[in-house]
Amino acid sequence: MTASAHGVGQRATATDSAHQHLKHLILTSELAPGEELREVALSESTGFGRSPVREALRRLVQEGFVEVRPRRGYRVATVTLASVRDLFEMRLLLEPAAVELAARRAPREELEALHALAHRTYVPGDTASYETFLQDNREFHVRIARASGNERLARSLQILLEEMQRLFFIGLGDRDSASEMMHEHHDLHDALLARDGDRARAIVIAQIETTRGRVLEGLITRSDHPSRAAAGVVLADTRLRHP
Repeated sequence: MTASAHGVGQRATATDSAHQHLKHLILTSELAPGEELREVALSESTGFGRSPVREALRRLVQEGFVEVRPRRGYRVATVTLASVRDLFEMRLLLEPAAVELAARRAPREELEALHALAHRTYVPGDTASYETFLQDNREFHVRIARASGNERLARSLQILLEEMQRLFFIGLGDRDSASEMMHEHHDLHDALLARDGDRARAIVIAQIETTRGRVLEGLITRSDHPSRAAAGVVLADTRLRHP
């Protein structure tokens, strides 16, 4: 490898690391919705150079996690009622189809392998526990989608669930839903093993609707407590306003 190529590789690695680290901070709301992002401050607080931080921010803009503010730099993308509605509508279109297909098509060993993920839970009040649970939760749903045999569907759902993760983090943070969510996963797993596509579809629709309620409750709680960085949570649906 030439010195030039080696340098490019190092920069790429640093950028990848900075990107993953900043995304993690956003998904867990350590960088809260609406929070201003300054390259210099992020470089100092994370230990990454300014160039990797700048490139990481550009990637996060493309992924929708960060917004550009002309002449003012960057900020964490706000959470709006319209964006929440859009995300949950998309999930309601994608995931019921995925679980119905998985119930019909998935090899039994793939479904049985989901047992451990279906029994995951978390410790209320423990941030690290939330994060691990949310990663396992996403993996559970994505693996079901992959078991459907439709890779495009699984990939689309994976991207959507990642975008929704910070909403889930907000929703889990304000109430103890551990037991409830574990039972939801048990029921879905049982329906898949029984090859009952209609029941699996109905269960996942109910789960999504329940999750939407948890998320909205969490957002409302944040909006009632400005000290909890609620500036980036906008509950008014501006798309429905008339000029």
